[in-house]
Amino acid sequence: MMQSERILPSWETFNITCSNLDQTRLFDPQTEFFMGDDLDFSSSFTSPEESSVISSNSHIPTLFSDEIFDIPNLSDEILITSPMEGLETISSGEFADICGWINESDYERNFSTPVPMGGEEYSPCFSLESSENSVVFPLTNGSEKLPGDIEMDNESSLHHLIRAYGEATENGQKELAQVIVNSINEKSNPMGKTMERLAFYLFQLQENQGNYLRQESVKNLKEAFKAFYQGLPCGKFAHFTANLAILESMPDDAATLHIVDFDIGEGIQWPAVIEAISRTHKALKFTLIKLDDECSSPCWDVEGTKKGLQDHAREFGLKLQINEKSASDLASELIRTKKRGRGREWLVFNCMFRLPHMARRRRRSHVTEFLKVAKEILTNYGVSAGMVTLGYGETEIYSRTFSGYGLFFDELLKHYRALFESLEQIFPIHLAAARTSVESLFLSPCMSSFSWFQDWEELSECFDLQSETRLEGRKLSQESLVEAKQIVNERENLYKAKIEEQREHEMVLEWKGTPLVRVSTWM
Repeated sequence: MMQSERILPSWETFNITCSNLDQTRLFDPQTEFFMGDDLDFSSSFTSPEESSVISSNSHIPTLFSDEIFDIPNLSDEILITSPMEGLETISSGEFADICGWINESDYERNFSTPVPMGGEEYSPCFSLESSENSVVFPLTNGSEKLPGDIEMDNESSLHHLIRAYGEATENGQKELAQVIVNSINEKSNPMGKTMERLAFYLFQLQENQGNYLRQESVKNLKEAFKAFYQGLPCGKFAHFTANLAILESMPDDAATLHIVDFDIGEGIQWPAVIEAISRTHKALKFTLIKLDDECSSPCWDVEGTKKGLQDHAREFGLKLQINEKSASDLASELIRTKKRGRGREWLVFNCMFRLPHMARRRRRSHVTEFLKVAKEILTNYGVSAGMVTLGYGETEIYSRTFSGYGLFFDELLKHYRALFESLEQIFPIHLAAARTSVESLFLSPCMSSFSWFQDWEELSECFDLQSETRLEGRKLSQESLVEAKQIVNERENLYKAKIEEQREHEMVLEWKGTPLVRVSTWM
């Protein structure tokens, strides 16, 4: 078993060329991934005519090249490597520079020019007047009059309307639900307060109003990803907690660490593990779970991710083997390997699911299948075979029952309201444009009234993610909790990392008491 002094690598440059995102794909709120769209992208919109011209082969350049970021730990000498340039413990001033650059490029240069949208001019600027020929986001006085001269501010009004929509949907009142949506859309605003922004992405994103925001935001995808991953601690928290558990649990006599990754995405979780293993003279290999045909369009370039991780491993003298297999093929192969004598291989089934930075919405049924395969393989191999690490967002809908869609909808609403509020601390009002960019790129793909209803329908088939493992929980160390608290900077904000009583195998990240991410480990 490795000690923390050995597993947390010192800082080195991570030359990774993964995470090439196809710029010709857009977020489709009714699907799990970026999907192809008829909309075009261009480097800048200087005129309505130029905005419609783009090469069919246009792609965003390499996202992560010679890029690293820092995460604070117990010791000043201990740092964790990951593929992010310019995030070496970003100070508030440096963070503001990144966000300010996004602000300037997005909203001074691009958003000042209206572009055609469905035959109309569209300009996402503030305006006190509406126009028959343009779509604008008007400033509101923030309140409205109710009977009896009772005032209700826009935030409270939207909160009640959105909840009413959930209840109407549960009761099958489609016409009423549409009337409510129309009222919500009149009040929503991507540059407004918390509920105004949440309502916009939950409903209006399916209309043309959301398309221009995504087009403009994707131009700054690299900078937005840096700011979002570094600022919002959900991804860092989940990755660090899982990685530390993996390396602490690995037996000293294991010759190979074999990580089976459910969704490797941009590969940002693994540089620290690569560096740690390189100092142990053990072997490391990855098996990536291949998606079904219907889900074969992930937003990240898997080949680019593989190459970047292999290049990084090579810098540390480690020959990294990466394969892709379906879950069923993997199970068959590992069972055959066991019969032949599998050697000293430590298996880790790693599942990261619906973390905000992942910007995609995988189905729970895929997670269920993955966890069932993990349970089958680890059970057949025996107690010393390996472990499961599970990190996921939207935590409460997987750990409790709901009597109806309205309550389920309320729980998701509460979760995303907490995320939007936490972003307001990271991106205050003078960085509102940068906040809009990261919200439209990373939160909006997970927010759709259509996809939320699909989740509800799927609940009856796969309820509690953790119950699918049917393995024994592995107790998380207090050292990992202390370090997680430092990662989320608990003393200076409203985040809290904790290990709950009776669930010592699980760590939770909360915002003002609302769980955002849970990470659990099983053996």
